[in-house]
Amino acid sequence: MTAERSEQPGSAANKPSRRNIPNYLVRELIDGIPFYYRGYRDVLNKTKTLEDLMSDSGLQAILKDFIGDLLKANLDRKNWKVIPGEVGNHLSHRHNFGLDVTVFDKKVLTPDKITTKFIEVHATLVVEIDVNVELPDPKSDLFQEYVVRKILSLFSFGTQKVIWIFTKSKMVISATPTVPWQFYNWQDDVELMDGVLLNVGRYLAEEGINPDIV
Repeated sequence: MTAERSEQPGSAANKPSRRNIPNYLVRELIDGIPFYYRGYRDVLNKTKTLEDLMSDSGLQAILKDFIGDLLKANLDRKNWKVIPGEVGNHLSHRHNFGLDVTVFDKKVLTPDKITTKFIEVHATLVVEIDVNVELPDPKSDLFQEYVVRKILSLFSFGTQKVIWIFTKSKMVISATPTVPWQFYNWQDDVELMDGVLLNVGRYLAEEGINPDIV
């Protein structure tokens, strides 16, 4: 897959009506399209709370922590700001991203741009873990509608690389704007940036973590 902007998916905007879904259930806004928290219907049915949907799984949380620590240990902190966690990123009125692990160039994310609001400049590197959104149409192809759309949208604002980890399939995508996207098994070494290598499978094995336990 190549990261050509002409590949932007367009069908999500034509999905069924969202009139009964409140805005607080929107996790991200990409190309003006709202993507809802996975399981939002359970909140509407009052079988779960919004807080239930917003929390990471143990596996997601441990991977965010590991990747954040890995980047902090290997990147020059004079030049780079590593922020793990659910980073709010507002890049236009049609784009509100939630990002799992980010690396910002400190020349771009200057101190005056760190406020009580979402960060309004692009990250150099974004690492995402799984797909935690839904669209109203359960038949929606979330890889096309969400994963591809989000990656290409991040590129359009200046992000140079997106790494996307899929814990169910144990696959990792490494995407950049100018070369074909690479698909890896998570037992492979994947370069994050500046020679920093990520190997999800090896890390989990060293920690004695079995991701197949439900």
